[in-house]
Amino acid sequence: MKPSASGRILIWRGGSLWIGLAGEPAGIHAHHAVQISLAFPPGTVRLQHSNGSWTNYTAAIVAANVSHAFEARGQHVAQIFVEPESRDGRRLQLQYGKHGIAAISVSALDKQISALASGYQDRVADDVLVAAANAAIATIAGATTAPAKPPDARITQAVVLIRKRLGEAIALSEIAAAVHLSPDRFRHLFIEETGIAFRPYLLWQRLECSLAAYVAGKSLTEAAYAGGFADSAHLSRTFRKMFGISAVSVRPD
Repeated sequence: MKPSASGRILIWRGGSLWIGLAGEPAGIHAHHAVQISLAFPPGTVRLQHSNGSWTNYTAAIVAANVSHAFEARGQHVAQIFVEPESRDGRRLQLQYGKHGIAAISVSALDKQISALASGYQDRVADDVLVAAANAAIATIAGATTAPAKPPDARITQAVVLIRKRLGEAIALSEIAAAVHLSPDRFRHLFIEETGIAFRPYLLWQRLECSLAAYVAGKSLTEAAYAGGFADSAHLSRTFRKMFGISAVSVRPD
């Protein structure tokens, strides 16, 4: 299958940027990251809310784990995904988590949107686009009125351990023991800190690992194994569930 969109996908610790010409609409899905959707002027993006209604936005934010659909066919857009465990992710969740999907002031982001649009058009280096994306994240997160609660050190350590072992089988009991918690206490604290249960979180981390391998040029099967998936079919099902589109449709330029 040929990709239905064109663009670039850049991934860093704590976030990713998907930038370019939007292709197939993304059906109803939910993922663990906070999503920032920015349309390049004069375009707009459409997001579907849980009640089925669609709204047009120039800039919008979708809180972590919120079901939504996305459509911007033929529009140039920047989709920024932010891990809610990161410093800025925690601030974004504090401000926008209760809203589900919300509009963002475009005037506050003029500089960042322009930098992303011109950077993509001029095919600047990856680090330049990543810097522009992180500037947009910081601008939005900086608008929060209260600091986010610092993360629990034991869950932070657990996340590091999980990321190191994504190509292996990972048991909750093993990670709990490694951070000196009982399985039950770890299970509850993990949800409290991340907003998601251990197994779905592990699946999200595996997906991110596989995506990084895929955009780096690995085959879908190789990418699946890199993230600890059983096979490419398992990866494809998970990708569609979490992003609403097929994995093969996002092979970047």
